[in-house]
Amino acid sequence: MSQLYARKNDAGAVQTLFDHLHNTAHIAGEFEDEFVETSEAAGIHHDGGKAKRDFQKYLFDDNAKRGTVIHAYQGAFTISEIQTSHLIERFTQEVLELVIASHHGDLPDCILPSGDSSFFDKMSETNKSQEKYHYQEVKENLPRLDLDTDARFRRSVSESVALLDSLRRAGYAKRPSCDFALGQYVKYIFSRLIDADRLDAGYFGSQQQFAPCKPDWRRLVDCFEKNISDFDNTTSINQLRFEISETCRSASSRPTGIYKLAVPTGGGKTLASLRFALHHVVQTKKNRIIYVIPYLTITSQTTKSFREILDLSKDSDIILEHYSSVMGSMGQDRDDDGGDDKDEIDGSKVNRQKLAAERWDSPIIVTTMVQFLETVISSHGTKLRKFHNMANSVIVFDEIQSIPVNAINLFNEVVSFLSTILNCTVLLCSATVPQLERIGRSNLLLSENPDIIEDSEKYAAALKRTNIVPVEQEQNLDELAGFVLDKAQENGNCLAIVNLKSEARKLYQYLKQLSVDNTFALVHLSTSMCGIHRSEALQTVVDALDEKKPIICVSTQLIEAGVDISFACVIRATAGLDSILQSAGRCNRNGESREPKDVYVVSIKNERGLEVLSDIKHGKEITSRLMRDYPDRDLLSDDMLHEFYEHYFASSVMQKRMDYQTKAPDSSVYEMLSTNSYDRRRFNDRTSEKYGHKLAQAFKTASDQFHVIPHLAQDVIVEYGDSIALLEKFKEEKNKRNNMGTVIRLLHRLQDYSVSLFDYEIKKLSGTRAISVIDSEFGILLLNKQYYNEEYGVDLDSEMTGIFDDE
Repeated sequence: MSQLYARKNDAGAVQTLFDHLHNTAHIAGEFEDEFVETSEAAGIHHDGGKAKRDFQKYLFDDNAKRGTVIHAYQGAFTISEIQTSHLIERFTQEVLELVIASHHGDLPDCILPSGDSSFFDKMSETNKSQEKYHYQEVKENLPRLDLDTDARFRRSVSESVALLDSLRRAGYAKRPSCDFALGQYVKYIFSRLIDADRLDAGYFGSQQQFAPCKPDWRRLVDCFEKNISDFDNTTSINQLRFEISETCRSASSRPTGIYKLAVPTGGGKTLASLRFALHHVVQTKKNRIIYVIPYLTITSQTTKSFREILDLSKDSDIILEHYSSVMGSMGQDRDDDGGDDKDEIDGSKVNRQKLAAERWDSPIIVTTMVQFLETVISSHGTKLRKFHNMANSVIVFDEIQSIPVNAINLFNEVVSFLSTILNCTVLLCSATVPQLERIGRSNLLLSENPDIIEDSEKYAAALKRTNIVPVEQEQNLDELAGFVLDKAQENGNCLAIVNLKSEARKLYQYLKQLSVDNTFALVHLSTSMCGIHRSEALQTVVDALDEKKPIICVSTQLIEAGVDISFACVIRATAGLDSILQSAGRCNRNGESREPKDVYVVSIKNERGLEVLSDIKHGKEITSRLMRDYPDRDLLSDDMLHEFYEHYFASSVMQKRMDYQTKAPDSSVYEMLSTNSYDRRRFNDRTSEKYGHKLAQAFKTASDQFHVIPHLAQDVIVEYGDSIALLEKFKEEKNKRNNMGTVIRLLHRLQDYSVSLFDYEIKKLSGTRAISVIDSEFGILLLNKQYYNEEYGVDLDSEMTGIFDDE
């Protein structure tokens, strides 16, 4: 072989293997200033397996099946042959072996699911000698590639020493937390390798480099300050908001760390936290701001407010709004070992928005907690590709009280790693910030003096605009409808928030039976409605309130966080105290009434659906107990909130739940990603040997078993508004060549017309032809229009007519 090649594109141009390996190493090393050598070592070795005749033949055979020539493991074999004598050297070796061997798909389980062998057994001489690897031939050709293996490895070991020193200085005293951090480090190096490899492929395929958007942070800060100075500060509430915002600006000079921002509802928390982030980025030279929101329903609203305060157009690349979507298989990983060879990325089809979503290299990213958690817990290369771009960022978690309880320990470990090792500043925001640092594992490494607002009770008292009024008598939904109507007539409008989608629909229907809609505008809000439908319904609410028209809104808890509306009366079905306080934030929000308005808490009879919503059920039970035990106490006080959280997190059952329990006994996702004692014991039982490697994490199994929203089956498009027209346009554009950018934009728009259906809902619909497959490649499903109600969304009880007429 006179020359070794890495890939070719459709035009017939070829890239040498030497160039690809050195380019990938250089890109991986350039991403961040820390762990450069380890990233470069992974990059320079990742495709060493292409240095063999069968790959070179495959590359130029237009009829060869993609992925049939194994070429990832050989680079890991090369690393495995380095002689090591110290534990830190072996750890470095294991990290590089894992990321190099796995770079075409998923990080694997270190101990195989069978329990009788480990991933590292694949580095044995017996395995290397298998004919499919042609490893001896590869070794003979490696000197031509100038890999400098030994020197690079020694420099990587030095970085491992620095990593462990950083963990010790940060306070990682407990082994599970330390092991979890080491697993996150593996993912971080994996992320840099994946991104560098795919970027180099993209550069070659398109013959152009995709330069990330470089913001002028100082100009953005100036825009923000100019626009916020125009806000009206004449009212007492706006003066308090201004004071809170000024405190956040002053706090931006604090060093990198994890902080808490407790701002009472209506205190201007969203823009105050953005102000902190913008100034902190400038002062600490961070790369980007990542703003994480609990609910998909408010990402667009938040993005819109950010664009307005920063004078950014809708098409500006400064802000990326990223959440899970109907793109189906668009982002699927390549599982095969042969992945990136022929025309991996056709540059003419690369869409900037898609690339930005995969990489998170935009200056400001607005995303959801679902997207964040399912990235950092994932083992998939495509999802983890963005992980390294979280480094050296300001990450704001808005409404942190909404974090799923079963993911708390995972969240604590991840953000602690991001802050202490990857130089991120993390801001935990809420009117009701839970004391996540005080749970059993004590694994949230807060900064010294972590509270941005040190006297939050002062603001809570000054911003007090409501009274919590428990209603002693339990009520059926029809009784609750009468109560809602009475309070609406008394106050001019009313917001009723319930725990279940089925309750919201039935309460809405009971109110219609009372002919409420003849007097009041009647609006329903829940996640049974597609995004555009919810937005239109919410706009109806906003307009009615602005115009002081009579209105009743029935909603699930989606309206509790981040929705800037103000009713004269709120009725809340009993739930966790944190939810009740968030609901109170939708009442008299702007101090329209000088006297506090009442927020009524009502227990609903026979609330059977809560059996599958254990967090809400648990919170409801504790709140009910507090209301019985402390009938004269103000439920809005910090003392009562702290008491609620202490009870909420205290039980041994809840402590286990926070580890994200799995079906296997004594097993959890937290355990899998930390010490993994369960698999270590099983290995010992099945082999009669002690597991001898530093890394034991079950990356793949943990990823497969982790879902932020359990039982979530599929997003489906509903027939509402322009959805059918958009689907037709999507099919038309997809049939055109070299038009992927338009297709992606259409998919993004279709997300607004989708609803997430759970497993039991899919099952209920499966026998009725209610769901049809529109596009299998992108996983697009369409729900029949007879199952979508124009008032309250998906209606599983609809009866289709004429469905079998063709039979």
